[in-house]
Amino acid sequence: MKEFFMSAKHDFLEYFTVDQSAGFDAAAAGDLTRWASPEFPGVSVERKIMRGGPSDGVEVFTLSNPTLSICVMPTRGMGIWRVMVRQGEKMVRVGWESPVPLPVHPRNVPLDQPDGLGWLRGFNELVARCGLESNGAPEFNENGTLRWPLHGRIQNTPAYVVRMEFDAEKREIRLIGVMHEGRLFFNSLELESCLTLPFDGAAFHVDDTVRNLSARPAEFELLYHVNVGQPVADGGSRAEIPCQRIVPRCQWAAQNLAQAPEYHAPVTGEPEMCFFYELAADENGNTQTMLRNPNGDFAMTLGFSVKEFPYFCQWKAQHAAEDGYVTGLEPCINFPNTRSFEQKNGRIAVLEPNASRHFGLDFSFAVTKAEVETAAASVAAIQAKCPDPIAVYGPTLEWCE
Repeated sequence: MKEFFMSAKHDFLEYFTVDQSAGFDAAAAGDLTRWASPEFPGVSVERKIMRGGPSDGVEVFTLSNPTLSICVMPTRGMGIWRVMVRQGEKMVRVGWESPVPLPVHPRNVPLDQPDGLGWLRGFNELVARCGLESNGAPEFNENGTLRWPLHGRIQNTPAYVVRMEFDAEKREIRLIGVMHEGRLFFNSLELESCLTLPFDGAAFHVDDTVRNLSARPAEFELLYHVNVGQPVADGGSRAEIPCQRIVPRCQWAAQNLAQAPEYHAPVTGEPEMCFFYELAADENGNTQTMLRNPNGDFAMTLGFSVKEFPYFCQWKAQHAAEDGYVTGLEPCINFPNTRSFEQKNGRIAVLEPNASRHFGLDFSFAVTKAEVETAAASVAAIQAKCPDPIAVYGPTLEWCE
């Protein structure tokens, strides 16, 4: 994979390039371009520019194989809007119905609105990155002005370079985007993301690299907000999260700690809740979490390394479907508290000058009861390595603000 670095010559970088060496031909009509090859039936990429309303100008790439279709938005920090998964004769949507119905261009997301919650005006993705200067709750100065907005800025930072690669030898499509988050006298960080979709199968991979382009050390935070709603998350669904330790973030979550893995039907007005985890892993530091649907015949599995993501959050918003019934499975390098709290507790990451850190996520989907049980057994095998996880029945001073 070609690497892109911000440099004095970046003005001359071409924004969008395509490696068509695998014989994928392009057909264009208006704001839509489609790449396909008769040699690989069912494999394609569509590039669309959305028009009208708050979505105007949002670029959406849809990468497809015969089993999966993945919508990726370079305009929104390489966020994944949604995934469609073939289950027999039907397609199952993996994502959620946000009160924000369509992708919102970052120019229309008021991150600096006074209450610090402007990020929510653009939030509707399956995968949203939170960071890089901060990734948690909004934080305010002593005079009440906003210091750090909710979940940071990287999700609303458009890519400045996008590259698409068709690799016939490896039988995969790669979509690469590079974002830069920086300001004078502060950090200069680059996030390069590569999403890889094989030509077949019900899985894809995300490889991200965060680089410090400054001559000074740089602090950063990072969390992957992986959000799933109906029909996968619903009354009767269950999350399998192998853990060493679980802590409720607030007293409301503490009251529901015993039911943390389970999901109930929508309840209008129910408050959100969040649980913080230290996960169990295999001998190589790899772990898996899983969300299965109420029927037990469909599941999403999320795999990653606890060496890259030492912490994990489970977010549950089980209110009315009209208000956005959703759960978040969230690998992270720190908890989403205010930045000052995380710094006080030693969870802010530091990159030395010109250094980088890698983060990888494996997404896979089970579409039969047998496949779901096999995936669940893999998660259970990880939990078996930590047979007595610690459940703390109240927020802790070190983890919860």
